[in-house]
Amino acid sequence: MGDVFKEQLVTKKRTFEDNMLFFLIILAACMLLFLVIPLLGNFFLIGAALVIYGAYWLLQRLNIEYEYILTNDELDIDIIMSKSKRKKLLTVSVKNFEIMAHINDDNYAHEFRGFDKVLDYSSREIKDNTYIAMFNYNNQKVKMIFEPNEEILKGIFQYIPRKLHIKK
Repeated sequence: MGDVFKEQLVTKKRTFEDNMLFFLIILAACMLLFLVIPLLGNFFLIGAALVIYGAYWLLQRLNIEYEYILTNDELDIDIIMSKSKRKKLLTVSVKNFEIMAHINDDNYAHEFRGFDKVLDYSSREIKDNTYIAMFNYNNQKVKMIFEPNEEILKGIFQYIPRKLHIKK
């Protein structure tokens, strides 16, 4: 078995909660511009610029992508906000997965119960490549939802062929 290195980007779709947050940020910015900023007098332009920049900065944080990087048996998941700021979310060995199967696979639905934490690193749409992996991490039983492409699935399969149940 040779070295494995695969990468994939998944864009998070906007949810109802994301749209509500977007609306609330705009509403708060407008309220600040029309109610509070006029009280600043000579500093109105500076205050208005700060409010507009703050709203823009917050709205950009709603643009989220997840990057999956499989290096041998290590799966790294990073979050990329506004196509510029990156933060590592998780590093886990796929050998620690107790089971990995498609989110809608009824044969393994009972395996996906009894968890302490859910990590959703998917687009928020159930697709043919939406999988759940169950594993222990920091003394918690974790249910991770993600969308590996065919290449990443093949790479994972090399390390856990009996624990990975690929949708047929």
